[in-house]
Amino acid sequence: MSKSAWILLLIIFQFFYLIGNVVGSIGDKSQIYKQCLALCLARNCKNETTFKEQPPLSLILLHWSCKEDCSYTCTWKTVDSFVSHGLKIPQFHGKWPFIRLFGCQEPASVLFSVLNFYAHWVMHKKFRKKVNRTNPMFYVWEYFSIICLNGWFWSTIFHSRDRPFTEAMDYSCAFTMVLTLLYCMLLRITYKNNRAFVIITSGYLSILYIHLSHLWSGKINYGYNMMLNITLGLTTFAITLLWWYFNRNNSHVHLIGWFNTLTVFVTLLELADFPPIFWIFDAHSLWHASTVPLTVLLYR
Repeated sequence: MSKSAWILLLIIFQFFYLIGNVVGSIGDKSQIYKQCLALCLARNCKNETTFKEQPPLSLILLHWSCKEDCSYTCTWKTVDSFVSHGLKIPQFHGKWPFIRLFGCQEPASVLFSVLNFYAHWVMHKKFRKKVNRTNPMFYVWEYFSIICLNGWFWSTIFHSRDRPFTEAMDYSCAFTMVLTLLYCMLLRITYKNNRAFVIITSGYLSILYIHLSHLWSGKINYGYNMMLNITLGLTTFAITLLWWYFNRNNSHVHLIGWFNTLTVFVTLLELADFPPIFWIFDAHSLWHASTVPLTVLLYR
């Protein structure tokens, strides 16, 4: 890899590392928020977990604690105060404020995660109908579908309720999806070579084992995980574009080229940072929305 490419990767790593290590933000550090939170806890909570009065069913089902509900209420009082004084909309604990719908913290990301799950489910069923099971790649792509369905399931759970466990599962499953796509593409390119299959599969399983061991030992870091995803994504992009070029006469190969090109393009949304539109649609949720049609392109 060239020197300039290494410098670019280092800059990207530092960017996401800093994001991943945000402890607090101006909103939750403000005196308005702190005073509101203390008052709400005293009025509405027996302790940090238990409400004095029965909360709505949605909060019970999604395990909202009394302190978390107070934090949500005080977030909006703080936002109103900042805006009324002509100040910029603040972040809270490193995140923008979102309207809570049916107990879900980030409703747009939940919706688009469900749509991604549905897209994989529908295309997987079509794949099973159209592709013969004797095809040498049938079970490889079957495995890929299962990995993706699992990943979007945990994305839905995480965006519904941001907890340490759901966060770790979301980051880990996202990494697994990116890694598995690279693994499947390498097997697709070299499927006639048994030695390559052993080497590629051994490498894939080793990386997967190391990553899962980090997950269960609590060593998953957001910045580091994003750096891995970017590196794997760029590697997949480079390899598949080369494969596209050398097999461009095949009528279907151009679809994977377009899939990779558009995936890199829409991933730029992850670098955007703006307050949620209508307090619902942020850059991350719009990125999730853009991957729904890309799923159809990939399976085709």
